[in-house]
Amino acid sequence: MTGHQHSSALPTWLALVVAFIAGCFMTTQARLNGELAVDLDNGFVAASISFGSGFVLLCLIMLVFKRGRQGYGRIVADIKQHTIPWWFTLAGCAGAGYVLSQSVVIGYTGVALFTVAFVAGLTIGSLLLDVWGIGPAGKRPLTLNRVLGAALGLVAVVVGVMGQPIQAEGLFLLVMPLIFGATVAWQQAANGRLTVSAGTPWSSTFINFGVGTGVLLIATAIRVVQTGFPTSFPSEWWLYAGGPIGIVFIAANAVVVRSLGVLLLSLGTIAGQLTMAIVYDSLNSHGHPLGLSTFAGTALIFVAVLVATLPKKHTAEHVA
Repeated sequence: MTGHQHSSALPTWLALVVAFIAGCFMTTQARLNGELAVDLDNGFVAASISFGSGFVLLCLIMLVFKRGRQGYGRIVADIKQHTIPWWFTLAGCAGAGYVLSQSVVIGYTGVALFTVAFVAGLTIGSLLLDVWGIGPAGKRPLTLNRVLGAALGLVAVVVGVMGQPIQAEGLFLLVMPLIFGATVAWQQAANGRLTVSAGTPWSSTFINFGVGTGVLLIATAIRVVQTGFPTSFPSEWWLYAGGPIGIVFIAANAVVVRSLGVLLLSLGTIAGQLTMAIVYDSLNSHGHPLGLSTFAGTALIFVAVLVATLPKKHTAEHVA
């Protein structure tokens, strides 16, 4: 920790409510970015628009709020003093990968299956990060129930995709949200540490969006050379709201990770993600109707959440 800690941890129940709402926002962003990518026929451009718009908005926020600029200075000072690893500032790369996977994958799989795969990666990554003590909440023991919960998360992905009418490339593409789910777990931990240093979530969120936007712009430039730039853009304004929505859930997660730890934060966001994913695909599936296997996979994820959060007395030993 650093000497720049300005706020006390939130009560667990309130932090969980915030995590749930953040999860709802994450799925909403995924839905919007997926639709934008389909309309543009270019997932890279859609991802850059989402992240880039968020970064522009954060630049304005940093100009208005002096505390955000001061927090940025504290982060820089802590990095120079080796209090925080410099590579924590690269957490935005994980966010960029997550947004890109939304734009590339959801058109093939729908929101629900994308979310189940992402959730599995998020659960496993969070489990390991808590064991390593990467987040601001410190080390959390690797207990048998946590391992079982993570394993059930992987089983849920397999069950969720069984019998779904998606193309073979859609099944292969589910590897993307699985991997980026694990990296987003690290993003949450790193952002939490940066937020404790800065004393405000705006500074860490600004760094996230700046790095992520840079990465996506480079990737998009390479892609555009190969495929060309979209010739027309959709007129629906809400399809461009992914960036501002991302600001909300990244900042919220950066605040509550200190109270919950990485795994419990992830499980709280999972509840919100899956709830909204089922709602969106039920209202308008875009050719990806919800089958029994999707509901079964989702139910297994909630079982995994329950198992992973059982008190220690329900397990006979620590795995490590």
